[in-house]
Amino acid sequence: MLESLRERLLSVQQDLSSGLKIFSDKSREAKINKQRTAQNLPEFSAGLVLLSRYEDSWAALHKGAKECAKTGELVDSEVVMLSAYWEKKRSGLLDLQHQLQQIPVFLAGLESTTASLVQLEAHFKEMEHHLLHLEDLRGQCELQRYKHMQILQHENYKKTKRKELEIFKAELDTEHVQKVLDMEHTQEMKLKERQKFFEEAFQQDMEQYLTTGYLQIAERRGKY
Repeated sequence: MLESLRERLLSVQQDLSSGLKIFSDKSREAKINKQRTAQNLPEFSAGLVLLSRYEDSWAALHKGAKECAKTGELVDSEVVMLSAYWEKKRSGLLDLQHQLQQIPVFLAGLESTTASLVQLEAHFKEMEHHLLHLEDLRGQCELQRYKHMQILQHENYKKTKRKELEIFKAELDTEHVQKVLDMEHTQEMKLKERQKFFEEAFQQDMEQYLTTGYLQIAERRGKY
C-alpha cells in the first residue's frame, strides 16, 4: 500500500514538473507573441492587459506548482521514511511469525527433553541404588578382610605363644633335669658321706671290739 502511494506521488510530481515545463514554454511563447503583437499592433491595449493577466495567472500557477513539487518531495521523503519504518516492522513481524511457527517444534523438543530428564532421573535413582549396594558390598569386604587379618594375627599369636611355650617347656625340662641331676648328685654325695661315716664307724667299732670286745652302736645311731 505504501509502495503504491509512493508511486502515485512520484507520478504526480513528474506530471507537475512536465506541466510546469509546458507552462513555462507557453509563457515564453506568449511573451514573444506579445512583443511581436505590441510591435505590430500597438493600438490593441485591451488585449495586452488580458495577456498580462494571463501571464500573471500562469506565473502564480507556476509558483504554486513549484511549492506543490517541494511539498511532494517532502511527502516523498516522509513516505520513504515511513516505508522503511513499516518495512522494519514488517520484518520484525515476519520474524515473530517465524518464531511463532517454531513454537510447536520447540514444545515438542521440550517434551522430548522432559521425557529424557524423567528417564535420566530414573537412571540416577537406579544408579544410586547400585552405588548403595556397592557401598554395602565394600563394607562387607572390609569386614571380611578385617576378620581375615584378625584370624591371621590370632594364628600368628598362637604360633608365637606355642613356640614360647615349647621354649618354656624345654627350659623347664632342662631345669628339671638339672635339678634332678643336682638332687641325685646331692643324694649321691649324702650317700657317699653316710657310707663313709658308717665305714669309719664300722672301722672304729671293729677296732674297739677288737680292743675291748664291746660295741657302742646305740650311741652313734642318733646322728643318722
